[in-house]
Amino acid sequence: MNNKAGVSARADDTETEKLMAEKKESVVMNVTGTFFREKVSHNKDAGLIGVINMLAEDVGNALEKHGGKLLCITRTGISAMFGDNCDNALQCAVTICQESKLEERKSIFRGIGIGIDYGTICVGTVGYRNFEMPLVVSEIMDTAVKLSEAAESFNSRILATSSAAFLVKDFRKSYNSRRLGKILHPASEDPEDIYDIFDGDLAETKYSKMRSRLFFETGVDLFLKGSYLEARSYFIELLKFDRNDAAAKQYVFRCDRCLAGTADENEKKYLDLR
Repeated sequence: MNNKAGVSARADDTETEKLMAEKKESVVMNVTGTFFREKVSHNKDAGLIGVINMLAEDVGNALEKHGGKLLCITRTGISAMFGDNCDNALQCAVTICQESKLEERKSIFRGIGIGIDYGTICVGTVGYRNFEMPLVVSEIMDTAVKLSEAAESFNSRILATSSAAFLVKDFRKSYNSRRLGKILHPASEDPEDIYDIFDGDLAETKYSKMRSRLFFETGVDLFLKGSYLEARSYFIELLKFDRNDAAAKQYVFRCDRCLAGTADENEKKYLDLR
């Protein structure tokens, strides 16, 4: 009887260990692309998995080089963590973007988007009997996914929250970036800035954003202050020099909606990351 009780106790301990999770502060990065977002028919699923495997290998190599740790691969992309080292995360993101320019990688890196955030993540193992799998639960992971998926709509490749970016000493001097706007975390009352880090962009796009950064950020500041007509004039002027600036185009439409009185309160304050 005692032996059986001991076996039962050990089994219970094992199940308890499965349920235990560790909370930690970390920078989280999510990498996505067209292949993750495409709707595919059942007869193309195997090919999709093959492409994601190739992506995972390239991203995994970059993670090893820059001290990142793979968290998971899902239908929303490839997620990794970097502890409190956002500099490593950004260097890794730029490396991945640079490799995506290679001729043999262009097809699998189509529509690449990388989102980076910093905060608390909960890492553990879940399972039943002989089945086990790692599980990561985190609001910042959700934000990183949203940023990576929204990047293409802003003609961007790397988007990072200010809580992550400002872990880097002299961030604005170390990386070419522009303040894109603000978002509000669901569990927070304090909005935070989002930065478009364009070191990973194609050369033409990068230099265009470098030239127009001051104009763009002035327009964003005016918009957030409620000076919609003046903000609109900045974005219109910017588009005369770069008509492909998707973020500037979005702000022009927002200014028009605000001036017409058809924008809601969230549209006046926060970026739409749907």
